[in-house]
Parts: sequence; structure tokens; C-alpha cells
Amino acid sequence: MTDERREYFRIEDEIALDYRPVDASEVDGLVERIRSHMVDRFTASSSFAATSRQMGHAIHKVQHDSPELARCLQAIDNKLNMIAQLFVSEEMHIHDHPSREVTLSAGGLAFRSQQKIDLDSLLELRMVLFPSLVGILTISRVIKCERMQDSNSEFPWLIAVEYEHLRESDRELLVRHIMAKETEQLRAQRSENDS
Repeated sequence: MTDERREYFRIEDEIALDYRPVDASEVDGLVERIRSHMVDRFTASSSFAATSRQMGHAIHKVQHDSPELARCLQAIDNKLNMIAQLFVSEEMHIHDHPSREVTLSAGGLAFRSQQKIDLDSLLELRMVLFPSLVGILTISRVIKCERMQDSNSEFPWLIAVEYEHLRESDRELLVRHIMAKETEQLRAQRSENDS
């Protein structure tokens, strides 16, 4: 791992996760799909979230002169985001797909697996962040595969991956998500300590 990757904050989180090995013949097509910013039902929510951030500045400026127009624009944005979240939910079968505990950063991910995955393998990784239901697609390289000596016999392997191909806007979403979760966890710890 590069020094830059080590500097990313890591959090324990629960996400919906789907992954599959990527054959060498598929890599170019998947990389093109990620680089071209082609939006599909799974990546619509992350694309919309990036656009919502851009719109937020414009809506804030409009709000001073026309609060009604700003509310209307915000409502339209919210409706579009709900549609995109529905797409992600359907694509990942969220209701049938239990969330998984992971260690998440903007540079990579660690998760438990039922089977061993060879080091240096490439995986197509689809993850959904909660509660935003943002879908993120990446091609990731396996950098660690270790059999754990604990009571989790269903998922005995710890797999760590480094994102090899990830939209920069998706990396920003991950950073924002991680910061929000970290703030939430600190707030919960503070209120526990105050009790």
C-alpha cells in the first residue's frame, strides 16, 4: 500500500456488498465503464449525489432572492435522489441482501468471506452505503487474504482490497460518508460517557 493510501481514515461500518472475480478479458470494459461515467441503475445514486452537491451551492445562492424557487429545486433534487435510491435497492436486492460488517476507507475495504480469494486477484466490487443508499462500483485488487482463528465459521477468511479503479467523485462520497460516520460514532461515545 502506498503512503497516500495508508493516510485514509478507516471506520467499522455495515454496507451491502457484492463482489465477483474479474477475468482479464473483462477489465478493459469495466475500466471504461467506470472512467466514462456511464450511469446505470446501480451507479445513478452516486452520480446524482455528486450533482446534488454541485446544485447545493446554486440553490443556496438562489435562496436569498427566491426562497420558493430554492425549495422547489430542492424538492425536485430530493425526488430524483429517491428514484436513484430505488434503482440501487432493486439492483442489489437490498431487502434480500443482508448488510455486512466491513472496515471501510477511501482507499480500500476489508471484509469477511466464505472462501479464500487469491492475492493480486481483481474483483468487481459493488457496495451500497447506508443510510444514503449510494451505490459505488470499483475494480479492486486483493492485497490480503488471511484465515481468521475465531468463531466465525461462516466467513472464515479476511479479505482486504485496494481500489484500483474508482471514480474520483465516488472516492469523495466515501470520504464524506466516513467523516459523517466518524462524527456519529464520536457523538454516541460522548453521550455514553456523559450518562
